[in-house]
Amino acid sequence: MFPGESSIPVDDLGVVTLDCASGTKSCERQLLDAVCSMGGDVVWGVGDNSLGAAHLTAHAAHSRRVTQGARQRGCDVQIFSEAPSVSTENIGPVRAFCDPDDSQDACIRELEDQVCLLGGNVLWQVEGPVRDGDKQRMNGRAAHTRP
Repeated sequence: MFPGESSIPVDDLGVVTLDCASGTKSCERQLLDAVCSMGGDVVWGVGDNSLGAAHLTAHAAHSRRVTQGARQRGCDVQIFSEAPSVSTENIGPVRAFCDPDDSQDACIRELEDQVCLLGGNVLWQVEGPVRDGDKQRMNGRAAHTRP
């Protein structure tokens, strides 16, 4: 967690805003959980919030050390319906859009290709396909196995 800019190389995942729920976890813990749910392992810009604020804004990111760079479409990807049973580092959410006539297998391959392009080799928490306008959409989470 960094009060200002991150001092390590990161890939920004976007801004996180949070209205803290009272009576549960600390506001800081709730912010960290929100960043983790986006696939982040770095939070920066928290110093811009007022001390004791119940509405927090920060940047979510993941450290670049997670991957070795983009991989080619068609790379090998392990798929897990829930959390991976192997040790991984999260990369973040992935989304694939497919034609309405595409099979579920074709959509899953497109989702796997999105994991490859992010440098991952693990796909988990796969959802869909669901209709999204004139396309089918699938969501999942990309990760990379730890050595």
